[in-house]
Amino acid sequence: MKKFSKVVIPTAMAFTMAISSTALAGPQSNPNGPYIEGEQNISLSSYMSNEELAKTLKNLESSSKGKMKLEVVGYSNHTLDGYKTEAEKGDPLYLVKFGDANPNKKRILITTQIHGNEQIGTEAAIDIIQKLSNGGQEVDEILENVSIWIMPRINPEGSDNTFEGKWYPTRYTHQTWLPENIALPADTLAPWYYNADGSERGQANDGRVVYGIPGYDQNRDYNPNLDFRVEEEDPAEIAQFLNSRETNNSNYGGFYVTAEARTVTKVFKEFRPDVFVDVHHRGFNTLSDEDNRSVPVQVAAVVADPYTDPFTGNYYEVDADVLKLGKQVNALANLALQRGNSHYGAVQKYPDVNLPGTALGAFALNDAAIMLIEIKGQSQTLGQKQAGMLKETVKVPLFEVFKGLADGSIHDVDPAIYDAIPESTNRIEDPTTRD
Repeated sequence: MKKFSKVVIPTAMAFTMAISSTALAGPQSNPNGPYIEGEQNISLSSYMSNEELAKTLKNLESSSKGKMKLEVVGYSNHTLDGYKTEAEKGDPLYLVKFGDANPNKKRILITTQIHGNEQIGTEAAIDIIQKLSNGGQEVDEILENVSIWIMPRINPEGSDNTFEGKWYPTRYTHQTWLPENIALPADTLAPWYYNADGSERGQANDGRVVYGIPGYDQNRDYNPNLDFRVEEEDPAEIAQFLNSRETNNSNYGGFYVTAEARTVTKVFKEFRPDVFVDVHHRGFNTLSDEDNRSVPVQVAAVVADPYTDPFTGNYYEVDADVLKLGKQVNALANLALQRGNSHYGAVQKYPDVNLPGTALGAFALNDAAIMLIEIKGQSQTLGQKQAGMLKETVKVPLFEVFKGLADGSIHDVDPAIYDAIPESTNRIEDPTTRD
C-alpha cells in the first residue's frame, strides 16, 4: 500500500482511563516529552507497511544462509464458516523460525503488533531477526542452544488500515460478528471485546473517529482451553453465556473468533515454548513520587489468576516453576536496562491484572513463562520520536534473555529482583498538558 510521510491521526488509542482536565493535570516526566500535541502533523513514514514487511522478511531469509526459515502460517480474514474465495483470505501471517521445536533446546516465542497501532515492537523484531540472520559467534552460540520463533506482526489489518485516503493504523482486527453463520440465534450478543462501529479515540482523546470497519481486540480473543472453538460448542449454551454480562466479560477466556488468535495459538501448540514474549505499547508514567524519570517500559510475569473453564470445568493455573522462570526472565530484562540513572533504567511492573483471554494469560496457564513488554507511547502519541530508544528497550532485554537461556544463567537470576521492580504508578493522563 502507499505510505504517507505526514498524516494526522488519533492519539492515545490504548488509554483505558478517562482523561483528566487541565486543572487536574497529572505529573510530568523528565525528559518532559516528546509528545504529539493537538492536531500536530506527525511522521510515521519509517514504519513498514504489510507489503514492505513481507519484502523485508523474504530478503532476510534469502541472505541468512539457512539460519532463518520464513513461513506463512495463516491469513487474517478467515471467518468462522471458512473462506468464501481465495482472494478473501486477507493478509498473510508470517512466522520466522530460527531452529525447530526440538524439546531438547530452550524455546522462546515472540509476538508483536497484536494491536495494529503499536508499531515499534515490529520494527524491533525486524532488527532482532536481522541480527540473528547475520550470525556471528554470539548468535551462533545462542542458536545452538535456543530455538527462537518470531511472529513480527499478528494484526496486519489494523496495521495497514486506511481512513479518508490516509494510513490510519488501528487497534482492532477486521471481522464482523455474524452469529447465524455458526448456528447461533441472530440476536446473540458479540463477545465483549467486539468493536461494532469501527472506531478509535480521536487525537488527544477528543471524541471518537469512526473508520467504519467492525473488528475485535485480538488480545482478548484467546482462551486457556487452547482447543476451544465457538462453532463446535453447544449453540444454546454459548448464546446464554454471551447474552449475560455476568459471563461475557474480561474475567473469562475469549472465544477464538479471530483468525489471528487461532493462528498464533496453532503456532504455540506446535512449538510449546518455554518462554512467550508479547510486545505492546502503553501510556506514560513517571517512575515514582521521588523519581520523575519517564518510564520507557513496563514488564510483567503474571497476568492471569487460576482459571476454571466454564464449559468443560477444566482447571488451569500457572505452575510454580513456570512462574519462577517468568520472574527470572523479567528480572534479567530489568537488569539489562539499568544504565546508571539513565532513562533506560526507569522500569516498572505492569499493573496487576487478571486477563485469561489475553495471549499471555492463556499461554501462561499452559506452562509458558511469560514476559509482557509495554513500551511507552502509541504510534499516535509519539510518531517516530524516540523510536530508536524504544526499540532498544525491546532488543537489549531480549538478547540478554536469549543468552541467559542459551548458557543456563537465567536460572541464576534471583526472582526477588522482579518482585522489587517498582509498581506502576504516576500515570500521566494527558501528556500534552503542561503545569
